[in-house]
Amino acid sequence: MTRRQEDFDEFCDPENPRIIKYDDIVDATKRIRKFISPTPIIASHFQRETGINIFYKLEMFQRTGSFKERGAINALELLSRDKQKVGVVLASLGNQAIGICYYGQKIGVPVTVVMPTCVPIAKLQLCHNLGAKVIVQGKDLVEAQKYARIFARDKGLTYINGRDYPNILTGYGSIAIEILEQQPTVDAILVPVGTGGLIAAIATVVKHVRPNCLVYGVQPERIPTFFKSLQAGEPMTLPYETSIAEGIAMPYVGVNAFSNAQRNIDKMLLVKDDWIARAVLHLVENERIVAEGAGACPLAAILGNLVPELKTKNVVCILSGGNIDAVLLGRCLDRGRAAEGRLIKFKVLVKDNAVNIEQFMRLIANGGYSILRQFCDRIWIENEISFVEVKLVCECRDLNHALELKRLLERTYPNKCIFETEPFNTDRTCPCYAHK
Repeated sequence: MTRRQEDFDEFCDPENPRIIKYDDIVDATKRIRKFISPTPIIASHFQRETGINIFYKLEMFQRTGSFKERGAINALELLSRDKQKVGVVLASLGNQAIGICYYGQKIGVPVTVVMPTCVPIAKLQLCHNLGAKVIVQGKDLVEAQKYARIFARDKGLTYINGRDYPNILTGYGSIAIEILEQQPTVDAILVPVGTGGLIAAIATVVKHVRPNCLVYGVQPERIPTFFKSLQAGEPMTLPYETSIAEGIAMPYVGVNAFSNAQRNIDKMLLVKDDWIARAVLHLVENERIVAEGAGACPLAAILGNLVPELKTKNVVCILSGGNIDAVLLGRCLDRGRAAEGRLIKFKVLVKDNAVNIEQFMRLIANGGYSILRQFCDRIWIENEISFVEVKLVCECRDLNHALELKRLLERTYPNKCIFETEPFNTDRTCPCYAHK
């Protein structure tokens, strides 16, 4: 038996990519609506500042917290009754597995999930609680998928590639149908992109129904797999990199997704992790919405001034999910505040006596700054035996407030202070890239 026969997915064949059809997406939408209602679209509170009429498609309102369950319902419903009884196997990092486990339990389809060792225990446990058999195998998703394909062949199960299975992708297209129904005057849709399944389905619907509506993809700059693939004109694989947008930090693209998206999307945008963190922070503070990093990517492109051509336009940002770990959420909020200049880190050499240290602290307090962390170093100070190095992390109201503190300290302690973070660039444009 050849390696191709041993480890081959007929539904994701690079030599024969499957074309997503609009009529199939319409049928999938009818199928999905037996189980879930359309998620709401709401207007942003941030219209005036950007000059863009922003609307959010709230996919975190799904029962499992992300859009992935749309594809899960469609894929499971389209299996023959015999295959439903035997069961399915898939590899996943979390959201897709949770969706298939939940609806597999509802429909009566046994589910086996293969997850790599990097998946948080909470997601493993959730899949187990939903009745799935959970296997931990492989250091990343690629290795887990390979194991799942072999496992499916040996056990006679149906293997579902949660990121590129054709019936999964057609299920995702139901989001676009809902957007066009709920916001018929939409001029552009911004879509988070990992392996490309979501944008492939969205673009298929939009370009069939409203060809003039723009479809933009947004991806983390740290792992721009889809962006690079479009540049090269063929699917590429890149070394894996971690990102705040962990749900779409994918080292490869989907065969079917790339073939369908390549001819339909208008632009790909890359955003830095700092801007994704700013978007997560903005959604929590100003919109009262909790989104995971992947879901916040479309807003990050707007905050980063990457889409000036969309001024005065009606723009829908697909917030694809809200399954963010509490620890990561806290880090995102702090990272976002740091990127906006609201958290600054610096060190100052001060005469090591009570009077001078009190004067320094009073200077901070009188300016309205909050000290979050403090460390005094009296040991590792070269040639400054009578000084103490005070290291601080301070909270400021905004960037201008941070600039005031920087100028004040540099004036009061000339050549004695160093700011270790430099959020003081007046150009608030994300230094990222766009590909048409």
